Amino acid sequence: MSDSDNNIPGPWYKQPWLWFILSPIIAVVFYGTFYLYLSIVTHDGLVKDDYYKVARGHFVDKSQSQEAIDLGVSGQLNLDNTTGDLMLKFKSEGGYLPEFLNLSIIHPTHQQYDQNILLKQVPGTEAYTGSLKSLLQGKRYLILKDEARNWNLRAEAHPPYDQNTIEFKPAHEQ
Repeated sequence: MSDSDNNIPGPWYKQPWLWFILSPIIAVVFYGTFYLYLSIVTHDGLVKDDYYKVARGHFVDKSQSQEAIDLGVSGQLNLDNTTGDLMLKFKSEGGYLPEFLNLSIIHPTHQQYDQNILLKQVPGTEAYTGSLKSLLQGKRYLILKDEARNWNLRAEAHPPYDQNTIEFKPAHEQ
């Protein structure tokens, strides 16, 4: 072999400088595709509230809270996270007692942990009962509504949940 044979470059894919330059670009394409896939298959969920966007601002619909104030409704929820039992003592000015109430227990960040529970009136009393679908962990927002969804009461629940009592009051009293 002569010296001229040693100076012939190999094929392009065997050049170290090419791979040095291409490796960050290949890594960006790989990780970008992975994170695009991850953002598509995971869902953050929706905000469960009466917020909606108006032009460049946000508006909160307070009509359901005002209806609760007008009816004079309030409640006290006894929550036993060990057994999953719920007991609501419902109070209303004027004797308004619907047969069923809807309780939404909302996780602040993950929709998959939300629970919608139908509370049934105990005949002849102002008490409503229901059961948790799964035990609670972490902070929760609670929304109590009538079946027709004309009014709502809101509350926040913080752990520990064992024998916890949560007050539902109209918005102007909180």
